[in-house]
Amino acid sequence: MELLNRLKRYTKERPHQCAFRFDQATLNYGELYDRVMQIKHRIAHIPKQTYVGLTLSHPMDTMIYYLALLMHECVPCLLDHRWSREQQDQLIRHYGLSYLVDDTQRVHINKDVTNQFTSDIEGLLHIGFTSGTTGLPKAYYRNEYSWIISFEENESLMLNQIETIVAPGPLSHSLSLYACVYALYSGRTFEGQHHFNAQRLLQNIEQAQQNVAMFLVPTMLAACTATKDELTQTHHIFSTGDKLHDHFRERVRHTFPKSVLIEFFGTSEASFISYNYDNQAPTHSVGKLFSNVEVKLSHQDEHHIGLLQVCSDMVFSGYVDSGSMHSLDWIETGDYASVDCNGYLFLHGRKHDRMIIGGRNVFPQVIERVAMTYPEIEEVVVMGVPHHRFGEIACMLYTASETLSKSTLRTYLSNRLARYQIPSKIIQVPRMNYTASGKIARSEMKSLYLNGRYKP
Repeated sequence: MELLNRLKRYTKERPHQCAFRFDQATLNYGELYDRVMQIKHRIAHIPKQTYVGLTLSHPMDTMIYYLALLMHECVPCLLDHRWSREQQDQLIRHYGLSYLVDDTQRVHINKDVTNQFTSDIEGLLHIGFTSGTTGLPKAYYRNEYSWIISFEENESLMLNQIETIVAPGPLSHSLSLYACVYALYSGRTFEGQHHFNAQRLLQNIEQAQQNVAMFLVPTMLAACTATKDELTQTHHIFSTGDKLHDHFRERVRHTFPKSVLIEFFGTSEASFISYNYDNQAPTHSVGKLFSNVEVKLSHQDEHHIGLLQVCSDMVFSGYVDSGSMHSLDWIETGDYASVDCNGYLFLHGRKHDRMIIGGRNVFPQVIERVAMTYPEIEEVVVMGVPHHRFGEIACMLYTASETLSKSTLRTYLSNRLARYQIPSKIIQVPRMNYTASGKIARSEMKSLYLNGRYKP
């Protein structure tokens, strides 16, 4: 595996260079390699090719065991330590994780669990899990080659020399794990956090006086801009998880005046799909397709909006339940999308979020984009809710710093949307709930509304 070959090489060439920094804890490449080899010796009794669950809460321990398992030719399976014990047990039984490492740093053997899945995927890095916000998380394969290609795409977008890669999110989230492996693969320093703290993160970056590449979800980026600090180095900010709105980009520009903002659209399974480099993409677009990404749109409507399918050498290797897949296979993202003549991608809504009102397709993201142009609105989510007469109507929940007039807001939307797109219910809420990846938890907000938490 090339990652392990490079780790050995960096250990010889730059043993004193910092490899990891998590809050106050650091390891240089020499120390990291020694720790990995110690753990490799400790887990020598685990049969090779075994799937091993990792539920450690500290990210540095997680990465040491991750690398040691790869050295021992086992497959790390990264479960989120924040999941409930019941949810973890379900996953352990379902996927046959007969070996588990938790915060005790002991290898637990589950004798009543049988590993029923095997894989012949070359260069298998790990098994990751989807967020599980709408049910039990799904396990998927991630191979090394697909991430190496993704690393190369990242390098092509960074104009300045980068010494440190920063990702303060949990390693069970694919974005932070990707950034961490990317740093090790390229011989850089990785900086993460045990618990996200925006002010401490910015202070560490400023004190280091280095150009860094940051991998952040929008909620983390928002927390950074709320600190009122200003970073004057030339950084690269990679943001993913949700599209940033224009007024928010202004806040980013104020906090990071010399930095390059790169928004990219992708998924845990598909990796990178498109990117918006320093606000060059058209309004409402999620950017230009990467050069090695092919897309097709199935079941297109009269506006050429269809279900997005992706093919590239950066995609995952399949779901564990469904078996491995080839990089040339097409995967469906679950998004309704369109592509203009210049290769820019536009998202219109998730497959399960689409509403059918008056016999017409209505996509929540279209309404949300327009609502977010109203100056006082901070966040918004639109959902379809049952209706005794029409079957379904649109409901809009939003947050704002002051109480807004419903009639004024409805008039504003009416001047910019078709009649059938205007939400029947418009409700101001005190705050939004979020998923682990920093997105607004649509299903949770809908459930709260249906249970009577929010009244019109």
